[in-house]
Amino acid sequence: MVLPLEAVFDGIKALTTPLIQPLFLPVLYYTLHALGTIMSFWTKGDRIQDEADSMNPQTPMVYDFIIVGAGSAGSLLANRLSRNYNVLLLEAGGEPNPLQFIPGFGLFLINYPELDWMHRTVAQRFGSLNSAGQLSSWSTGLGLGGTGTLNLMIHLRGHRRDFDNWARLTGDPSWSWEGVLPYFKNYEDYEIPGDNVNHGYGGDLRVEAPDWIGRARDFVEAGREMGYPNVDLNAPFTEGFDIIRYPIKRGVRQAPYKAFLEPIRTRSSIRIVKFAHVNKILFRNGNIAYGVEYDRHGRTIVAEARREVILSAGTVSTPKILMLSGVGPRSHLQEFSIPVVSDLPVGLNLQDHLGVYLAPFFITQGLGTYFDRDFTPGEFVKWFTLGRGRLSSTGCEATGIVSSDIAKARGEGDWPDIHLFEYAFTNFRLGAERISKAFNLKQDEMMKYLGNGIGRDSLFLVVTGARPLSRGSIRLGGSSPYDRQIVDPNYLSDPEEIDLKVLLDGVQKTLFLMENTTASQRIGSQFTTTRLPGCEHLTFRSTPYWECFIRRYSVTLHHPVGTASMGSVVDTQLRVIGTQNLRVVDASIQPVIVVTNTQASTLMIAEKAADMINRFWSNQNQIQMPQKPSLFGKWGGGGGGFGGFLGGNFWNKGNRGSGVTDSYKFNKGPVYPLPIPPSPQFPPSPPSFAPPTQSVPPISPPSSPTPQSPSFKSTATFPSSFPSSSPSFPPPSQAAPSPPPPAQLMPQPERLRPLSYYQKQKPHIVNEPQKTYYDYDYDYERPRSPPSRNKRNFTGDSNNIDDPEDFFSFNNNF
Repeated sequence: MVLPLEAVFDGIKALTTPLIQPLFLPVLYYTLHALGTIMSFWTKGDRIQDEADSMNPQTPMVYDFIIVGAGSAGSLLANRLSRNYNVLLLEAGGEPNPLQFIPGFGLFLINYPELDWMHRTVAQRFGSLNSAGQLSSWSTGLGLGGTGTLNLMIHLRGHRRDFDNWARLTGDPSWSWEGVLPYFKNYEDYEIPGDNVNHGYGGDLRVEAPDWIGRARDFVEAGREMGYPNVDLNAPFTEGFDIIRYPIKRGVRQAPYKAFLEPIRTRSSIRIVKFAHVNKILFRNGNIAYGVEYDRHGRTIVAEARREVILSAGTVSTPKILMLSGVGPRSHLQEFSIPVVSDLPVGLNLQDHLGVYLAPFFITQGLGTYFDRDFTPGEFVKWFTLGRGRLSSTGCEATGIVSSDIAKARGEGDWPDIHLFEYAFTNFRLGAERISKAFNLKQDEMMKYLGNGIGRDSLFLVVTGARPLSRGSIRLGGSSPYDRQIVDPNYLSDPEEIDLKVLLDGVQKTLFLMENTTASQRIGSQFTTTRLPGCEHLTFRSTPYWECFIRRYSVTLHHPVGTASMGSVVDTQLRVIGTQNLRVVDASIQPVIVVTNTQASTLMIAEKAADMINRFWSNQNQIQMPQKPSLFGKWGGGGGGFGGFLGGNFWNKGNRGSGVTDSYKFNKGPVYPLPIPPSPQFPPSPPSFAPPTQSVPPISPPSSPTPQSPSFKSTATFPSSFPSSSPSFPPPSQAAPSPPPPAQLMPQPERLRPLSYYQKQKPHIVNEPQKTYYDYDYDYERPRSPPSRNKRNFTGDSNNIDDPEDFFSFNNNF
């Protein structure tokens, strides 16, 4: 009889842990204390190596596209555009640290300046009051991969009605659920096989449940007892619970660096420049973007783009760069004597999810995750060899999305506004300190509140208002690119206090879920009897107590959106209104925040943007870059560096160089599998790539919406009246998209079809379920679909990203 390898590990663990753990535990605690030093050492080494590489002579080039920001959107966009074009990708940070790819270290790596921008908001008046100085801490990733290498890896797309609402607000049905679904599917390699309607297979990003799911099944079962079905939350649904899916492959964090950037670093058509702090966008002839100015290793450098400049710097940094470049509110720019290029409401309409940490719920001893007991040498060996065990999970195990009584009273019961997370966390000696550091909370209050729970197995429940009505803003803190932004999310500030009432309803539902269901009683769940500091004077568990609890123990979930919204700052093609050759592609373009986490929808936005950009420029002379090794070898072109030196092949597989050569050729015809005929209204540009010399007047929104193209076939249905979840937007008649620019720019939105990379006939697929959601019983013991190793989708066609005969396969989408 041959024992499974995992069973052997478990046997060795059971025998050796009592002897080794007392010796191993001090090493773990020392590592936690030394994380700052470890991060600093890594980043300094990477910076030194990158500065040395930057001294190597390189051929001066004008790039086709310049992408600012190598985060979630920028990584995917660079992957797609560099298949056919010459791309410069600028990133302010450096290589991701190897520890960031271990999911179990997720909470411990937040708020270090080497990995995190560490933004702070202004003092909040109504929420997040137990933050130090009442300043909410906003973590955004700094380095290749951006926030995707720093977050807790929750992959949720959003609700169907989120995207139908976008389509209604912008007047463009291509942003409806039916319009965006193919873009979600295209980058996915989903775990659960058989649902070709709602999921993609064979894409770049593996999406699956981690090996360790802890108490997730109990949480889902408790939701079922309350009438909420176990549903696929990445497909159409109304309300429901499910185990969380991660962007993970064999236990290693994937999105977005390993999925989209690492595989293309040897492409000669892309140059990745690290430690590049972008100062502003450069315009000529008034409003034509032709390049960027950035600082790198003490030098100021200008890079030029013959086609477009694309901002993917994120919701916090994108508006800053726009305003420093002269795109923003006129009155605000004039305060800093910045010449106005386009007067737009940049930085307004800021939205974020505020989470209430309803915790701890103590459970039966041994059922939770306790640092001192469960982070053993055997767990580390299991993760390094098999990608399994507790280290394969960030601790976020299950989630529920439900509608509040307030939403149901407004007739919005099919559009949830409460999002719950179950997080396995047992307080340990440094637990309160780590939570305080991660979220900038008052450490003395956290130690007082959580101190009596050290070593007692527990769960943390996070209650989130999924559709907040409060709106904030981001403004410049000065005219220097190094001045910090002024961030004001304005939490819980809506006049009727709907946000507070929704959170209160969510707290009451969660208490019942965790204390009164059979599943919760089976694990002995019981809420703490310790009163929250600052609310001791109120009757325990009364309504005033919970309102105080919500206002004090609430933190950001790091989901900011909306500061460059479609319909006000960019049009539905993501072009900045009033400018030429400038787009924004990141979460800042979302007009209204989605119900769930935002990374999956941000990747969809980038996928859709790549489609729109490629389709327009397919009418121009294409530059097809050969796929060949870099001139500068393993360490050249800003693509190698300290990560390759220390990490080795385990962390960074393949050649790390990414130098760019000038060996390119002009291809007279399109490079797609089937040619796309150019529109007679928008003929190809002349052979010269020089930008137009004549200024085009700024684009201003019209008073009536652009009519829908008859060629676009959407099955989306829009209600006659939508809820007031977006109070900052006028009715559709006043919030129409901008008109198409002059003929020498880009095609009109209504001329574009939903997809462009692929023009084959749709193969037969299964019919979509008739219900708005489907209740399924997923057998978590059965084998999962294996991760795609050779990039093949379910149709059997090649989907190799570097295959010149298959630049973009959409076979798995239809």
